[in-house]
Amino acid sequence: MLKKSQWKLNLGFSFFILFLILLLIQVSLQLTLVFAVSLAIGFTLQKSRFCFTSAFRDPLLVGVTNLTQAVILLLVISVPGFAIAAAIADMANYPLSLYVSPFGVHTVIGGILFGIGMVLAGGCSSGVLMRIGEGFAMQMIAFVGLLIGAFLGKYSLPFWQTSFGEVPGIFLPDKIGWLPAVAVQLFILLVLWKVTRWWQKKQNGVG
Repeated sequence: MLKKSQWKLNLGFSFFILFLILLLIQVSLQLTLVFAVSLAIGFTLQKSRFCFTSAFRDPLLVGVTNLTQAVILLLVISVPGFAIAAAIADMANYPLSLYVSPFGVHTVIGGILFGIGMVLAGGCSSGVLMRIGEGFAMQMIAFVGLLIGAFLGKYSLPFWQTSFGEVPGIFLPDKIGWLPAVAVQLFILLVLWKVTRWWQKKQNGVG
């Protein structure tokens, strides 16, 4: 006899597979893949408790750098991965269309406000969405605040741009080439990794 929780899990998974099949047949392969990948990402976030807010907050508040190291590892994988994808796209005569956003006063102010909001809400955008899925009603308030902030940011952007100006975005591979750019970024990430490890040991009284 299966446990009740296991029976529910099997039933839910069966309905999920059936829904994907119906989506594939009735709609499109692309939408089916997007839906499946988005659910997989959400599942991974929920089970790993991965959160960018915790990665930047925990080292200062509680002295734990596990998630910080996870973010660094994520970048170590994605930086050369993106470079490889860009090289393959270029060889296939399908160059990636990249847009690097300009930098300005609004970037600093927006970053500070968003950072404060993340700490108060207990999560970033992905973390808030994940916890809404888990049933945390308070995160709905944070989500409403996120929507309001995004709306205000979008429609006040012309004011900031005309009042304070902007600095054009810099895409490092365009300046020094792909290989040196990847090498520089990996070196910086290695230094950050060493610093987070040192900080963790210091907080634990080791070394």
